Amino acid sequence: MASMMTAKTFKTIVLGAALLALGACSSAFRSDVATFHKLPRPEGERLMIVPMNEERKDSLEYQQYAAILANHLRHEGYKATGENEPDLIVGFDVQISDGREKVTTIPGGRSDFYWRNYWYWGRYWHPVYPIGYDYDDRLVTRTVYTATLWLEIRKPDGELLFEGRAETETRDRAVPEVVPHLAEALFTDFPGPSGVTRTIKIDLGDGE
Repeated sequence: MASMMTAKTFKTIVLGAALLALGACSSAFRSDVATFHKLPRPEGERLMIVPMNEERKDSLEYQQYAAILANHLRHEGYKATGENEPDLIVGFDVQISDGREKVTTIPGGRSDFYWRNYWYWGRYWHPVYPIGYDYDDRLVTRTVYTATLWLEIRKPDGELLFEGRAETETRDRAVPEVVPHLAEALFTDFPGPSGVTRTIKIDLGDGE
């Protein structure tokens, strides 16, 4: 006897397909980036990179972040030389907000499908598939955090030449994993248009 697909089963299939589609979208990292600057064109200036919070100076975590920033700045034409008479001083900070509840909408299937009955024809039962269905959206509540990377560049006399930030929403507080992506977003088309907030999208590839 052929088995008839139930409304519950069909709804599960529709919802599963929607979740797979959402999962496919998760391979892109998005960040809002805002910069303000009066930077001259880089000409190999020597940099000292330090946390804005003096208490983080000896932090191994922040030393890792400094190395990430130094790599980007080298690609822009600067030289990271430690504390030996720098031409410019780069300060940075990383912050993660307290969690907040965010409501999102995903498509879902309705359970009130219409089905025809089985009809007996000769010796066999023949199912007749659905003749109508509709969709309802589902509201999903989840906790999100805002991770922010701050960066500023000053002359040794304190004159501010650049300040910028990159921020993104994240579903957990795994800061070390998100900082490299924030740094990449911040240095996309560096230094960027001054006084403008841009949304930067980074393709993370499949499976990340």
